[in-house]
Amino acid sequence: MTMNNVNVATALSDKDRAEIDRAKPMWKMVLAQFLRHRLAVASAVVIAVFLFVAIFADQIRSMTGLDPDAQNVANRYVAPWTSTQAGQDVRETEIERFINANPEAADKIQKTLVEKGLVSVPAEDAIYDVGAKEVPEAVKIFKSLDIPETKGLLKVFDGFKTFHLFGTDELGRDVFIRLVYGTRVSMGVGVLVAIASALIGLLIGAFAGYYGGWIDTGLMRITDALLSLPTIPVLIVMAAIDFTKIPVLSSIVSTQNESIFKMIIILCLFSWMTVARLVRGSILSLREREFILAARTIGATDYTIIVRHMFPNVIAPMLVSITLGVGESILFEAALSFLGLGIMPPTPSWGNMLNNAQELIYQAPFLAILPGILILMTTISFNYLGDGLEDALDPKSVRR
Repeated sequence: MTMNNVNVATALSDKDRAEIDRAKPMWKMVLAQFLRHRLAVASAVVIAVFLFVAIFADQIRSMTGLDPDAQNVANRYVAPWTSTQAGQDVRETEIERFINANPEAADKIQKTLVEKGLVSVPAEDAIYDVGAKEVPEAVKIFKSLDIPETKGLLKVFDGFKTFHLFGTDELGRDVFIRLVYGTRVSMGVGVLVAIASALIGLLIGAFAGYYGGWIDTGLMRITDALLSLPTIPVLIVMAAIDFTKIPVLSSIVSTQNESIFKMIIILCLFSWMTVARLVRGSILSLREREFILAARTIGATDYTIIVRHMFPNVIAPMLVSITLGVGESILFEAALSFLGLGIMPPTPSWGNMLNNAQELIYQAPFLAILPGILILMTTISFNYLGDGLEDALDPKSVRR
């Protein structure tokens, strides 16, 4: 009988050891659960691509040689997948710059053009005369000179040819590079607003839920009052305020960044309430738990209890709230910019690109379709990412 008991104990012990060996860390279980949500994974990839584009917008500009503010009025509303050449004024400016930087090479080129009878103007105007022709024809003439001095000039003429992946807008600006920089602005505003709103809501909700009483009542009544306001009309009114005339903000707000700074402040002021109520509800349920009572018993301060014991337990709903808040902030920014009250041109954002395209929907539909698709993709991706995180961080849904 004793031997049987020893065998059973040994078997149970081996089984327990096997279970322990197979046990996964929490982050691995959360990751495995998240990877089962295919739409969330696909959305995370889409968001990662947008963030990559936003972070490396300057590098993309250097690689493509495109300028989001460069205008070419002679080539407005160019269709996607089309090449254009720079306007006459741009070509004259660049040719003059080349002549001033390389006077000896320019003099040799001009004399050769006159000697070969390729121009009928004085030598000092020979390069300008050829530069006034179509770019391919001008390049052909300079190559026919067969002198080394033309290499630098040919590089200048190569810059006159531009390929527009998504066409050009009403001012002849490249749509692709403006969408790239619009991604930086729209994603930047959305992420910053979501993080700032989450921090504000976290602090207000934590204080209200932990201390209760008149603090809870006062903070929640303010929260309820702001939640009851119609969001879009209030944002429109706030967007009409000139922040440069406010003494506190005039020193840090300039006319160049005013619209972006204003957009972030306005959206932060009216985006934290949902997070605050969510955190307050979690704190109310946590403050009566045994580990909180134990922390109070051993003399832990309120700061220690809130920061070290309560905050880690509200991280999961906070992450979900942040991801959902990014999509909402991007939508609000796009709506205000579409109405002409958000990010102001020439700074590109998806919203003001839609605003500029609203009267051209039939003439150049791609100007409205492209930023609209990006806004839709980003918002849906953040929503699916939030759903995936909610499922993955829910202890009831984690499969061990």
